Amino acid sequence: MKNLAKSIIVFLALATAIPSHAEWEPEGTPFDGKSGNDFGVWMTVGAEKKINKKWSLGLEFEYRLRDNIVDGKGWGAPSRWNIAIGAEYKPLNWLKVDAGYKFMRDYSLAEWNNEKQEETTAFWGSKHRVYVSVTGSYKVQNVKFSLRERWQYTYRPEVADVTYDWEHDRFEPKKGKGKNVSRTRLQISYDKKRTWWEPYISAEMYIAHGLEKMRYTAGCDFKINKQNHIDLYYRFVDIRENDNFNNRDSHVLGVGYQFKF
Repeated sequence: MKNLAKSIIVFLALATAIPSHAEWEPEGTPFDGKSGNDFGVWMTVGAEKKINKKWSLGLEFEYRLRDNIVDGKGWGAPSRWNIAIGAEYKPLNWLKVDAGYKFMRDYSLAEWNNEKQEETTAFWGSKHRVYVSVTGSYKVQNVKFSLRERWQYTYRPEVADVTYDWEHDRFEPKKGKGKNVSRTRLQISYDKKRTWWEPYISAEMYIAHGLEKMRYTAGCDFKINKQNHIDLYYRFVDIRENDNFNNRDSHVLGVGYQFKF
């Protein structure tokens, strides 16, 4: 376990030492939200309570940092935090269903809309998300395959006085907006009995009106004991098409801790 602790310390040190390779936009040129690559660190802390063999409840807090803040805040600026609650039901050994609610606070970059002649200042806003997932798994010797289908709905309430209408010389609210997204994730892991580590790779696609983005992840789940788990991973987020100004291709280092009781 000392080696594991050292690995985590090295991992976090690398996360804070990697230099920025951001493509900063020239002054006066509107940032389109997609050019350049971002680098971020995502951290989660969670707890899971098993009610019985089929039911369990979960609580999770996540905090995200990102590079490439074009308004001058630089590396390591917070970009989002969220807290989620959920429930999981496992009717069969190979099948589970889960649902939950997530409250999010995220930072939106300043934006210029040339068509409407509107400028939106950078701001922190709230979002509400609900989701339902179905996951099926199949094991071949020590290799486990799992396929997860998830539907999520996210609503961002109206934000007052963050958009300036230059044509009419006045501030306007940023209207509330809801969005449905379908997510499909395929994951392959090495799950051998009586081992304390489980490496995995996964690919996940997000579909709304079309393919919006792909997530490619490689990581390892470390089982310290029955109650304590640590997850370390690298993730590449490949943006395809979306209506979110802040989204762009991203390299992510992630660390998560979960306590089960």
